[in-house]
Amino acid sequence: MKTIKCKMRRTVKTTAAAFTLFELLIVLAVVVILSAVAYPTIRSIVGSEYLTSGGDQVRIHFAQARNQAIRSGQTLSLRYEIAGKRYLIEPWTTGDEFLEAGMTSDTQPQVNLMGMGAVEAEPNPNHVIEKLVGQVHTLPEDITFAGSVQSFDARQSILGDASYNELTEVAGLQSATDGIAGTWSDPILFYPDGSTTQAEVRLANDSKQAFVMVRIRGLTGVSYVSNVVTAEELQQLDIQRASSQNQ
Repeated sequence: MKTIKCKMRRTVKTTAAAFTLFELLIVLAVVVILSAVAYPTIRSIVGSEYLTSGGDQVRIHFAQARNQAIRSGQTLSLRYEIAGKRYLIEPWTTGDEFLEAGMTSDTQPQVNLMGMGAVEAEPNPNHVIEKLVGQVHTLPEDITFAGSVQSFDARQSILGDASYNELTEVAGLQSATDGIAGTWSDPILFYPDGSTTQAEVRLANDSKQAFVMVRIRGLTGVSYVSNVVTAEELQQLDIQRASSQNQ
């Protein structure tokens, strides 16, 4: 009798400690449901990190372009691919900087990305100042340029006006981006005095539902990255700006 009781007890204990297939399926279903609920949140957090990283990358290049313009005495421009990921920095030469040296449109030297005088340029019947292309930079994965807001830049208009100087006949209107596929933005300029075009460049995630704005102040050239905002918040910001401008 004792032996039978011991076997029965062992059998009962073994049965109680095991999981049935039904119980395992329930646990698995709960895990799947929790994962589905948590995935959008996790994806949003990761996407926000990518957006912020992309904004910081552009901000750093803003600062580098400004510093290079100050050191070299050469106005630089930054253009980005609209709805794309690429952007580049290149000299924005109008020819105005050659006037003080008494140069003409046929004797102007080429200017490289570092702002140093290079070899003598071949005579150009169109008085086009050559621009040497800098490195094409790319935003992080799943991040694209969603547009920008730029203030009117009087200096850009004057320097590119042929009525002021024959050297500016078409300078500043041609860019290395002309030979690259895609639609490219107007230039954001960085001047040798440390000032810049006042602009706000917008970056979006792949769903176009989250954005960051990289803002650069025209007078000081200081740039910073905004917090991540939703499409609705960005739309509300645009409405507020339009209302303030109409007042």
